[in-house]
Amino acid sequence: MRRRTIFKLAAFGATIATCGHEIHHQNPSTYKLLEKAVKAEDARTNVKNVKISLNWTKVIAKSTPLIFGSNDFQVTDVENATNSQYRHLLKEIGFGLIRIHHAQISTRWTNPKTKTWDVEKIKQIYQAYSGSKATLIQNIPKWPSWMAVDENGLLKPEEYENYGNFCAELVKIINGQLNHQVMYWEPLNEQDIPYHKAGKLDQLWQIYNLVAKAMKAQDPRIKVGGPVLTWDNSGKLAAFLEACSPNVDFISWHRYGSGNAGDSTYKLMSYTPKYAEQVRQFRQVTEKYIPDRHVPLLLGEYNINYSWRSGEKRQKNHIGAVWFASTLKHLAESGIDMAASWNLKDGIYGLIDPKNQPRSGAEVFRLAIKYLIGEVVMTDSNDYLVEAMAVKQGNNQRSLFLINKSAQPASLTIDGLNSIKNNQELPIFYLDKNGVKETTITPDSLLKSPFSLPAYSLALVVL
Repeated sequence: MRRRTIFKLAAFGATIATCGHEIHHQNPSTYKLLEKAVKAEDARTNVKNVKISLNWTKVIAKSTPLIFGSNDFQVTDVENATNSQYRHLLKEIGFGLIRIHHAQISTRWTNPKTKTWDVEKIKQIYQAYSGSKATLIQNIPKWPSWMAVDENGLLKPEEYENYGNFCAELVKIINGQLNHQVMYWEPLNEQDIPYHKAGKLDQLWQIYNLVAKAMKAQDPRIKVGGPVLTWDNSGKLAAFLEACSPNVDFISWHRYGSGNAGDSTYKLMSYTPKYAEQVRQFRQVTEKYIPDRHVPLLLGEYNINYSWRSGEKRQKNHIGAVWFASTLKHLAESGIDMAASWNLKDGIYGLIDPKNQPRSGAEVFRLAIKYLIGEVVMTDSNDYLVEAMAVKQGNNQRSLFLINKSAQPASLTIDGLNSIKNNQELPIFYLDKNGVKETTITPDSLLKSPFSLPAYSLALVVL
C-alpha cells in the first residue's frame, strides 16, 4: 500500500509539516503544537478543500469478509448465547469472522469438581452459531484454575502436558463430538506480558509447541496460531517464530489506539495508519522465519481505548464509527488476512449495545461487509485527515468509501470517476453525528461539483 505521508497544517500563515507515519512517536508537546495549528487553520477557513485521486487499474490488495470481523465474548454465557435478538443482529450485519473469546472461558466452560469441560454447556453455546456463515476462531485464553502455577501466575512445568491435553479435549468436543468444524484455534491470550516480565518467554513458547501438537493430534485439519501478543512487538514475534515456526499456522496480536480517554480526537485519528504499518512489519518478520509458505496475519483485538475503566465514550458514537472506517481502510490496504474488533456487544465497547441496538460502528461494518469486499485499488489524498478507499467487487460493481477524520467539513474534488458508465442515480450512504442516511446521488454531483463531507463523517457510494 502507498499513501500520502506528508500533510500540512497551516498556523497563522506558517506551515508545519511532518511525516504521517511518524505521528504516533511524537511527544505530548508536539501534539499540542499540531493541534494549535489545526485550530489556527479552523479560524482561517471553515471548509477544507481536498483532492482525492483514484487509480482503478492499480490493485494493491484484496479484501475478504475475514477482515471485517469482531470478537464475541457474550456467547461464552449460555443466556447471552441463546438471545435470539442478538443472534439475529449478527446474521443481519453479516459478520464473516467471529473470534470467540472471554478471559474466563477455562472457568466458565468447565466443571472444577470433575476438572473437565462442560460438554452440555458448550453444546448450548455453539448452537447459537447454527446456520451462521461466519468463520469462527476459538480462543482458549489460559489454563484452568486447578492447574498449578508459580508465584507469578505462570504455569508450572509439570502442568504443561496437562494443559496440552486440556486444549486438545476442547478440539475433540467441538469438532468431533459436536461436529462444528472450527478451523482456527488460539491456545493462549496475552500471556507474553507476565512471561516476559519474569524473563521466561522461552517457557511460553515451549507451552505453545506442546499444546499445538496435542490439538492437531485430535484434528489434523485445524490451524493453530499465536502468540496472541498484547501489543505489536516485532521482537517478541521474531522470538516466537524462531522457537515455534513449524507449529504456527497463523500469527495473532492485539493493538488499541490509546489508553487515555483524554487523548484528543485528532491524536486518535492520526494514529489509524499505524495499523497498516504493523501488518507490513509483521509480514516481513513472518516471511523471514517462514519463507516457504503463506502464514495468515490476524489482528485479534482492536478498538480506540484498551482501558474499559478510562471513561472513553467516542467508540460508541459517530466519531468512533469514523475511526473504525479509517482503521478498516488501512487494514484492508495493508493486505491483512483477518481482523476482529473488540467487540460485538457490551455497554462500553460493543458494536451492539446491551439492549441489542446497533451503534454507529456496527453500520460501518454492515456497509463494509456488503460493499468493500473485492480488489482494493490505489487512492490518494492531499489531506492527511481525509481519506478514500476504492474497491472493485466481484460482481463488476465499484464502491467508493470517503472518510473525513477532521473536525472541519471538507469539500472534495474527486479525480478518477470519469469511467462511470451508469447514468442513473447512484446509491449512497452517509454517516455523521445525525446517524445513518441512505439516499441516491447523480453521477454529475460527483463529477462536476465538489462533494461535501461534514466533520467526522463518511460516505459510501456504489458506482
